[in-house]
Amino acid sequence: MKKIILLTAMTLSLFSCKDDPKVTPQLEQETETIPIQETDREEPLIVFKEFDWSSIPVSDTNIGVFPYLKAPEGFIIWEDGHNDVAKNGMTNYFDYNKLIMYTGTSFFNADGKKAELDFAMSDRTIEFEQYKFDQSIDHYLKSIGAQLIFKGQIPREKIEDLNKEDDKTVFKYIQGDPYNSSPVKHYVLNHVNGKITFQVWSNSARAEIGVVKLEDFNQTIKAPTASEMKSDIDKTGKAILNINFDTDKATLKPDGETLVAEIFTLLNENDSLKLSIEGHTDSSGNVERNKQLSMDRANTVMYTLAGKGIAISRLQAKGFGSKNPILSNETEENKAKNRRVELVKI
Repeated sequence: MKKIILLTAMTLSLFSCKDDPKVTPQLEQETETIPIQETDREEPLIVFKEFDWSSIPVSDTNIGVFPYLKAPEGFIIWEDGHNDVAKNGMTNYFDYNKLIMYTGTSFFNADGKKAELDFAMSDRTIEFEQYKFDQSIDHYLKSIGAQLIFKGQIPREKIEDLNKEDDKTVFKYIQGDPYNSSPVKHYVLNHVNGKITFQVWSNSARAEIGVVKLEDFNQTIKAPTASEMKSDIDKTGKAILNINFDTDKATLKPDGETLVAEIFTLLNENDSLKLSIEGHTDSSGNVERNKQLSMDRANTVMYTLAGKGIAISRLQAKGFGSKNPILSNETEENKAKNRRVELVKI
């Protein structure tokens, strides 16, 4: 295509020269340097979508108690540290954590009660029987109604993109070693007693399984009153609030509206107080999207207050995204605290 464009430019220049001897080669040079615009846009590497559980048949098979599976015959589950056999059948247990599940095209977060299981041979003098382990686990999970939604290697570029915000994201939330050539298997179980996800990984030396029973996060942070906000601002220059919005939106939830009403009371009772309303997110998701979302949420609070009668000249809004966490984003509890709005005295 480029050669055709250049030839056309040169031809036009030659014809012009015949008609008008005053025409210089300048036209030819300018025409040759016209840039060719690229219009193709690449799809984003990382896509998170809500998983369609309605597509998975509901199972009522007896699955026992969490984590719903034991070591196959001839294998053991290590305790944390790999010094002894796990007494509770789990290497690690978390009352609230997550697995990042992959469907082959997109990711989704499985949040809830989580167990990590590290497997080895009961007889440590023999090699790990990977095929036997894989067959045992696969047959069992299918027998209880679990559906395999992905088997293979998650593309390396997607793994690296997940780790851009926190280089331990993959290590913490995807079971096994996704950088290894050994494939991972992701299963979902839509059970009458709840929705459950399994991640299975193995190689010629060992195996790991991650299990999550999906649960809603139990928010334990209490909303402060106007007087408590005033006290914090007087002491530190700001009040830190966990205002609830709809997921990935800037729309206030009902309890978020209640908290904004307390901010209105604060401003109404202290007419000389000016505030910078500053939004923050956790580290999940795209950096630019988080920055825009935090700005949108700060604006929602500001304009809601203005709509209640607070002079807009007393307010300003800022969005910082995930740039300034107050805690590490290693747990869901910490992430909940990082998703916040700060009222900073101007």
